Amino acid sequence: MRKEIIFPIIIAVVLGAIFGYSFGYLSLQPQIASLNSSLSSLQTQTESLEAQTERLQEADISASLRDDKLESYENHEVKGTIINFGNETALNIVITVHWYNEGASFHQETITLPRLEGRSIKVIDFDYSFEGQADDFDYTITWN
Repeated sequence: MRKEIIFPIIIAVVLGAIFGYSFGYLSLQPQIASLNSSLSSLQTQTESLEAQTERLQEADISASLRDDKLESYENHEVKGTIINFGNETALNIVITVHWYNEGASFHQETITLPRLEGRSIKVIDFDYSFEGQADDFDYTITWN
């Protein structure tokens, strides 16, 4: 008679455990889904921050240049600063300066700097002689 009583009790305990586990699992589903969503969002934010950090490390060259003798017929003096806002060293910096008269480019010069350390500034001052009066100039910068 003991076997007859123990067997239904074991079955009841097992079924109760299964039901309790299933009920508990089902009641935790919304929390699990919320945590998975939060985890996905955090992973996306982490990737974005890593990309931003990488871009901040890269060399980032900018310049502020002027021609102090822009309207001179022969002599031109390009002065200004070259700035590396990034942490990495910029290599093979090439600044191409174009002079214009009435919108037409008529002369260009190239300024080459072998390197500019990260987070640094370089003052430049170059003199050029060529015929023709300029009324405007601009420049482009490339680097590795």
